[in-house]
Amino acid sequence: MKLARNIFLFLVAVLSFISIEGCEGVSKIKDIKVTSCGVENYSLKGLRSLDAVLAIGIDNPAMAFTVTGLSGILKYMGEDVAFYTADTVHVDKQSSKVYELPCSATLSENISLMQALQFARKGSLEGFTTDIEAKVKLRNGAGKTLKFKDLDLQEMAERQ
Repeated sequence: MKLARNIFLFLVAVLSFISIEGCEGVSKIKDIKVTSCGVENYSLKGLRSLDAVLAIGIDNPAMAFTVTGLSGILKYMGEDVAFYTADTVHVDKQSSKVYELPCSATLSENISLMQALQFARKGSLEGFTTDIEAKVKLRNGAGKTLKFKDLDLQEMAERQ
């Protein structure tokens, strides 16, 4: 369970970052917060990948939005560790709810299972960065594809 939580904990910070950065110009957007994260369930797919469903609490005082096509690369000290994707999440306007977010991650070919377990045991996001791509779409249809490179996960987690 700790491995799944550590692998997917950064997705919460990423989702929060994308939702805030994707809708600049609207005053309440800066007030969107990820309030909780838990792993509802997970299943290993062989020795190199896993699927999980996150329960993500989001407090959204702004308009409704949807995050689609979320994918990225998790890196440690510049080296690819895992590739991840997350399903679509629709966030209701002016609400505080818990949303289910199916996700999956696959270890990079240059990372062994033993190295992944060492990362999980470490229990820290220090040294981890991510590249992300996702589309944020507002309820009115306006949308934007966002791409971010080398986001520091430790910094993002500290913002929460």
